[in-house]
Amino acid sequence: MNIRTDLITEIKSENASNISGVDVLEVKEKDVIISTVKITNNDAAKILGKPIGTYCTLFFPRLDFVCDTETVIKSTVNALRSIINANINHTLVVGLGNTDITPDALGPIVADRVLATRHLCDELKHNLGLDDLKSVSTITPNVLGKTGIESYDLISATSQKIKPDIIIAVDALACRDPERLCRTIQISNTGIVAGSGVNNARKPLNLDTLGIPVIAVGVPTVIDANSFFNSDENMMVTPKEIDLLVEKAADIISRAINIFLQPELDIDIIESLT
Repeated sequence: MNIRTDLITEIKSENASNISGVDVLEVKEKDVIISTVKITNNDAAKILGKPIGTYCTLFFPRLDFVCDTETVIKSTVNALRSIINANINHTLVVGLGNTDITPDALGPIVADRVLATRHLCDELKHNLGLDDLKSVSTITPNVLGKTGIESYDLISATSQKIKPDIIIAVDALACRDPERLCRTIQISNTGIVAGSGVNNARKPLNLDTLGIPVIAVGVPTVIDANSFFNSDENMMVTPKEIDLLVEKAADIISRAINIFLQPELDIDIIESLT
């Protein structure tokens, strides 16, 4: 029975533990476990069904039980820094998903909370005392059924026009283990397939298709129903508190992205501007 998952840690755990071309490092920061998986050759990529690249996965307690998320935010910032080690001047943040479907609304909510600064001229930034403000743009392409336009086409056209150095794409994911639901963040430098988390995969967003490095950030918000019972139906299961969990996950990821993109600014200043 094929139970789908987007998490590299689940895929690797179900394959041989010692795969040539796969390096794994695991560290712990308070309540957060950070697992970094590097796929370094084509054979390993074929076995795992994932592209060559680096995947950083954070595991933490249930978000509906966590009041202090600072450790998770800090760990997410550190993970972004380990994945993106180049000097970035202009970033395009893409919020993938559908705001009408709560488990799929993570990306748009995150993008809405990221501080957009590309429209600010240097003189205005200087007058505001924000000379170090990095250029950031955001876009929420929504879904084909609502716009009639593929997300890839909107993102491709936007990136060709504004020419960002990098794209950070945020989307909902799927997992196999209920213990991973809404308590995992996966960050990778291999791009993303929009809609993968809700079983509606579209054209990949990656360096090959867009000509720009694409960093994927995702949280599993759904699980394949076959994880619980044998069924031929195409069903996905989500927690009953999904609205609260998506809200908290979006808060963590948006804060982490803002801190990563604007390292010279205090988070309170960033949030006062969003």
